[in-house]
Amino acid sequence: KRNRNEFRTYSKEERSEDLSFYEPFSLEIVEMDYADDEDKPEALASLLCDIVNDASVNFFAYDIETEMRSKGFGPGEGFPEGIIYYAWDLRNAKVEVSAVDYILFILDWAEDMVEDEQIFPLSFEDKFVPELERDVIKPMFERILHIYAILFHHNTENRIRCSERFSMEESFDRFIYGSLYWGLLDFNSETAKYLQEQIDIPRNSYLRERERDNYR
Repeated sequence: KRNRNEFRTYSKEERSEDLSFYEPFSLEIVEMDYADDEDKPEALASLLCDIVNDASVNFFAYDIETEMRSKGFGPGEGFPEGIIYYAWDLRNAKVEVSAVDYILFILDWAEDMVEDEQIFPLSFEDKFVPELERDVIKPMFERILHIYAILFHHNTENRIRCSERFSMEESFDRFIYGSLYWGLLDFNSETAKYLQEQIDIPRNSYLRERERDNYR
């Protein structure tokens, strides 16, 4: 059986901790941790879990939820001006939600998917669903990009004070490197264009490393 710890999202207690195991990201780390071409679904599943956990830690550890709720952001308010986020309620009806509730909805959705053994099987005898990349990984990466856009927009003083131990930029690097390596994001989307300045830093670094490796 696969280790459940390989495919799980953090508990709320873990999300709220000031984690300190991050390091500057590199293509070497991507290739070491997430570049199993012989078992691409396994590599993508591992990458997705790490990306979701990064986003949840950035949101919970520095109390961005409280800061955003204190400003009273509702549907159509906050980032960007006039945008409306949607989620589905218990009746499976599409409803407008605030940016905060959108983030919580996406993180809960990711957790439910990761806990679903039909999607993330624990037995090595069971295969990942054939549509994993198209129906699970890519849609989730698109929504995680939305989360980072919200987080960068609401860049709190609390997160800056903690940046010596945990950096949103470092976890964002992992997100962009993994996206580039496996081709998981549309970098021409409106959300990507809003984050172009933040995206260009890890993307340019990734491309330089790729070019350097090609000349070895």
